[in-house]
Amino acid sequence: MADVGYWALVLTLVVSLYTAFVSMLGGRRRDGPMWESARNGALVAAATGTVATGALFYLLFSRDYTVKYVAEHVNNVLPGLYVFSAFWAGQEGSLLLWLWFLALLTGSLILWKRIWKASFGPYVLATMAVTQAFLALVVVLFSNPFAILSSPPLQGQGMNPLLQNVWMVVHPPVVFFSYAAYTVPFALAIGGLVTGKLDRDWLALVRRWALFAWLFLGVGIVMGAWWAYLELGWGGYWGWDPVENSSLVPWLVGTALLHSLMMQERRNAFRSWNLWLIGATFALVLFATFVTRSGVIQSVHAFGRSPIGTYFLVYIGLSLVTLGLLWRRRRRKLGDGYAFRELLSRETGLLLTSLLLLGAALIVLVGTLFPALVELIQGRQAALDTTFYERTVGPLMLVLTALIGVCPWLAWGVTSGERLRRTLTFPGVGALVVGIVTFALGARELVALVSFVVSAFVGLSLLKTFYQGTANRSSRTGEAVPLAFFRAIGSHRRRYGAHVVHLGIVLMAVGITGSSLYQQEVQVALAPGEEVSVGAYTLQYQDLISEELPDRQRFAAVVDVNRGDRQLATLQPQKDFHWNVEQWVTEVAIRSTPREDLYLILSGVDEDGLASFQILIEPLVVWLWIGGAVLLAGGVLAWWPTPARSGEGSPA
Repeated sequence: MADVGYWALVLTLVVSLYTAFVSMLGGRRRDGPMWESARNGALVAAATGTVATGALFYLLFSRDYTVKYVAEHVNNVLPGLYVFSAFWAGQEGSLLLWLWFLALLTGSLILWKRIWKASFGPYVLATMAVTQAFLALVVVLFSNPFAILSSPPLQGQGMNPLLQNVWMVVHPPVVFFSYAAYTVPFALAIGGLVTGKLDRDWLALVRRWALFAWLFLGVGIVMGAWWAYLELGWGGYWGWDPVENSSLVPWLVGTALLHSLMMQERRNAFRSWNLWLIGATFALVLFATFVTRSGVIQSVHAFGRSPIGTYFLVYIGLSLVTLGLLWRRRRRKLGDGYAFRELLSRETGLLLTSLLLLGAALIVLVGTLFPALVELIQGRQAALDTTFYERTVGPLMLVLTALIGVCPWLAWGVTSGERLRRTLTFPGVGALVVGIVTFALGARELVALVSFVVSAFVGLSLLKTFYQGTANRSSRTGEAVPLAFFRAIGSHRRRYGAHVVHLGIVLMAVGITGSSLYQQEVQVALAPGEEVSVGAYTLQYQDLISEELPDRQRFAAVVDVNRGDRQLATLQPQKDFHWNVEQWVTEVAIRSTPREDLYLILSGVDEDGLASFQILIEPLVVWLWIGGAVLLAGGVLAWWPTPARSGEGSPA
């Protein structure tokens, strides 16, 4: 089966190269049969990629330890769910997953009439196929998941215990699917530049695919933060690690792109700028893989040093050079011819939003590269801690959040200052009340007060847009308020979807502010029967459970959580010694409420039952995860075509 998988990969490489060549040639010659052959090639590549993927799944589940990748990531006692996720637990499997997703997207894309009937269709397919061939080449030559061991072991090493979490079953595929999806806007940019067809139909396709990829990447980032919160046992969810940053940067640039595309749609502005944002987002997705796999930048999430990082850098360079050369040919026709005339306008708001997002992305990128650059230039190691990002990115995000509350009320062209003042009076007064109440409840930190006031202002402003839209429709049509609410949203999904996304961001801001500024922490050692008070809670350590399992030695502390005379919960934090990696791994216990999380870590145990605990109270952190879910819902709503515009098509 390993041979089947390997030769399926080789065929994927060969067919992808054939598809790219024939597609470009067929497009240039306007040769219908040749273009049809290229489309068939894309379908064949999707099929061979699926065969390779199926072969690796088969080898993992059959636990064929003659295959190096299987021996490194699976053992006889690994549960089936994590055998499934072992596919992408290592470098070789994750690259194959990316290749497979890209092949499936390419195969489905050319079945979509709006692509294969368009003049730029052959060049879109060629770009997708070239990227597909690049990934296949890397996998075949440098990261082969089907490599055979000369002396296979009787037992595999098994998966890293930190990856044995349900969120690691879904987080990596979502992220890699977004990486594959971001190839489509780049391919559309190349196709549009080659043919000069950069019209409204082309723009609609770019916007929908950019939103589609952005949505998956955003959800993947939130899932990764949730995994870190549950599994790493440090009470945090974002450490500004290089690998975390490498996914955040293209998401920020992709967000700027979505706002900038609105300017092109409404004012035919930023045409060149948007093409470069598309190229930058695609390049940064590839750069994220370089960070993870080159070994140049150190990270707890990264794979070991590998030569494939160099090849990703080369492909990034070739992609941007190609985009630049094509842009140069069309630059005279891409002149925007638009001048900003009014400060109080939707155009200015979108421009400021894009610039703030790009500024944040640039800061994160520079901060990520800083240690490697210092070592390269000065030969010494250096690092930036989290305070660098908090003091630089934090203020930008606060200004950006405030802008979210103003932009919905800015009109295209010009906005009356007096009308804007009247419109924002309600959210402004409400935010002021929230600030006073927050201060009265004990909040004294200026950052927290400003953050809560801004969040309240934006939240009330956005809720007012829903109220006004519902009221206008109800008075116009005579519909009942609930019906008018849902029909108003249904008929303007893009607008209200964006508002829901922004509401999600506000909720996430509340969660981040509360958990980062008001976290409480206590470290204590307790014998069975002893208790400790933390905040409003009393924790009583009852017993220590010890058991030997096939894959680990498990220690679990039984802790009752009380408030006054009332028992709220019984938590069992764990500390396990995993035989396969010979290391301790903590499994935290969490009691979550809308107000706060009680986060309990078993730090250490003694033979006599004495246990060391790290106890954290994380105020409002649950709103970070709720906000992520709201962001997802809003993104889906904004992406979903309205009945009146269903002809716009769908990327799925």
